[in-house]
Amino acid sequence: MEFTVSYASFITAISDINKIISSKSVIPILSGIKIEANENGLKLTGSNSDISIERIIPLRIDGVKVVEIKEFGSVVVLSNYLNEIVKKLPSDICVKSGRNDSIIIESGDIETKLTGFNANDFPKLPEMDCNNNVKIPFGKLAEAIKKTAFAVSKSEAKPVLTGVKMEFEGNKLVCTATDSHRLARHELHIESEMIKTFVVPSTSLSELTHLKVADSSIVDISYTNNFIVFGTADSKLYSRLIEGIYPNTRSLVPTESKVKITMNTQTLIEGIDRACVFSTEWKHNNVQLEIIDEATIKISSNSTEIGMIEEIQKIIQIEGQNNIQMSFDGRFVLDALKRIQKENVTIRFDGLMKPIVIQPLNDSTCLHLISPVRSY
Repeated sequence: MEFTVSYASFITAISDINKIISSKSVIPILSGIKIEANENGLKLTGSNSDISIERIIPLRIDGVKVVEIKEFGSVVVLSNYLNEIVKKLPSDICVKSGRNDSIIIESGDIETKLTGFNANDFPKLPEMDCNNNVKIPFGKLAEAIKKTAFAVSKSEAKPVLTGVKMEFEGNKLVCTATDSHRLARHELHIESEMIKTFVVPSTSLSELTHLKVADSSIVDISYTNNFIVFGTADSKLYSRLIEGIYPNTRSLVPTESKVKITMNTQTLIEGIDRACVFSTEWKHNNVQLEIIDEATIKISSNSTEIGMIEEIQKIIQIEGQNNIQMSFDGRFVLDALKRIQKENVTIRFDGLMKPIVIQPLNDSTCLHLISPVRSY
């Protein structure tokens, strides 16, 4: 194996893959990146058993030659050392095979030798059902993930809640995440006939959103019984699916409410953020919301040792009764509001100790459900 590759292309591919690889893997070869030189360019692959990433560096990008293959071949090299060495090199890189599965890396006047593994021992990636797939622009998929994945459970007590439920319903993709105390849901209109539901680990989806991929790139989603793959022209991310029955969260969302208010999103974020300063004494970072009258709402929190804060904000519009007073985890409310990229937001109250529904004004594709907490 021998090839020359542009520095920028090589380090981008390596850094994307290196993030998922553990240097303490029980299987030694999984601490490495498989590098394959073929007639189409370079293919780099890394895996940690649950997530695998494959990056393609073609011979040319936008008509500019970035790879020159002099000899086909493949090898597996320890990822952390490869990443650390390559990012410290000054210019384009020449890589060639050495003895006993080692490689020699040259850049300018610098020469480095790294030991490796036989590429034939690297685990094969699962084969996908490419006859039943979905195509979605990367930017829209990443947005749906970022608006929901934050709400997954951080506890392994219920593994299925550590993932995002992705429901493909023909021309619609619904992403849902919950930790039993809050819920985030986002709907995305797509062109598809797939009727299928998966629970994908939030860690896998986080890695997907961090891949260096243009928002306009099309993501091709396909699957097997145990894996799902998100593929673009030059990247593929394979993720193991989470087994188990995801709770029926749709039945949790109230269809009617006793009161519905409309607020300015940014002003409300700033008020909740200020109140959170005094909420840390409470187990659930209690912040109290109290509707004073048809025009105002009070946001408050207190700490016996530090002090308290109260502020009054204007209600843009109110429908229903105006005698609501409830406490919520301020962090959860902030997390929801910061994912709403609209000027105004609606909050629906269904009654004492019932969850509230937060949505962008006049937008039913995005929904957040937050359970109240006791203030005593």
